[in-house]
Amino acid sequence: MKPILVAWMLCVLLASPALSELTPDDLDKIRLLIHEENKAIKAEIANVKAEITAEITSVRTEIANVKNEVSWIRGKLEGIDGRFDSVEQQITHSTNLSYGLIVLIVAAVGIPQFILTWRSRSDRTLERRVE
Repeated sequence: MKPILVAWMLCVLLASPALSELTPDDLDKIRLLIHEENKAIKAEIANVKAEITAEITSVRTEIANVKNEVSWIRGKLEGIDGRFDSVEQQITHSTNLSYGLIVLIVAAVGIPQFILTWRSRSDRTLERRVE
C-alpha cells in the first residue's frame, strides 16, 4: 500500500499545475494566428458573396425576360379574346336570323292552312244549310 501511495504522490508532484500567465506578446501571437485563419474564411465569404450577387442579377434578368414574354402572351390572348367575341356575335346573329326564318316559314305555311280550314268550315256550314 505504501508503494502505491508514494507513486501517487510522485505523480501529483510531477504533474503540479503550472502557475503562468499569458503575456501580451503571447496574446498578440494568438490574435495574429486567428487573424490569418480568418483571412482565408473572409476571402471565401467574399467569393461566395460575389457568386450570389452574380446569380441574383442573372435571376433578375431571367425574371425580366419572363415578364416580357408574359406581357407578349397577354397581348396575344387579348387579341384572341377579341376574335372570340366577334365570332360569338356572328353566331348570335346567325342564330337570331335562323329563328326569324323559322317564324316566317311557320307563318307562310300556317296562315294558308288556317285560311283553308276556316273556308272549309264555312263551306260545310253552307252545305248543311243547302241540305
